[in-house]
Amino acid sequence: GALIVDPPNLAPVDHEYVVVQSELYLGPNGKEGDFSKMSAANWDAVVFNGYFMQYKFHPIRVEPNQRIRVWVVDDGPSENSSFHIVGTIFDTVFKEGSYLLQPDDRRGGSQALDLMPAQGGFVEFSLAEAGFYPMVTHKFSNVGKGAMGLFQAGDVKLPAGTSH
Repeated sequence: GALIVDPPNLAPVDHEYVVVQSELYLGPNGKEGDFSKMSAANWDAVVFNGYFMQYKFHPIRVEPNQRIRVWVVDDGPSENSSFHIVGTIFDTVFKEGSYLLQPDDRRGGSQALDLMPAQGGFVEFSLAEAGFYPMVTHKFSNVGKGAMGLFQAGDVKLPAGTSH
């Protein structure tokens, strides 16, 4: 799990979520994890909130143009995270107790929140149009290992012949 300590004067948002990235080092079926795999950084899966691609099959539902905050914790124990949502730009980035980016006249933006194991922070953004927005760690080799999900903005369906 995650312990969230809101910074002072945190602005309200329409939706707030917590995403914990961690690796799984699977042992034999029904047994404890494999410490030798952990020692060798040979993970079987990289997951969000404990489950392989759970938000791919059950997208996080929001509406276009709503303000969203996602707290991200890299639980590790070994792999870094470059938290990214394809199709949007973060206008607020908070990492390890400090703002790295906030909305201002410069209109800056960030594509990723980079975290090492045991670090955390949050990003804020809005999804401008109805559609599906993939949530990944930008280390794409880990997307196929489970670190992928979807935000669904609006009442949309995937086109015929595709799946999430």
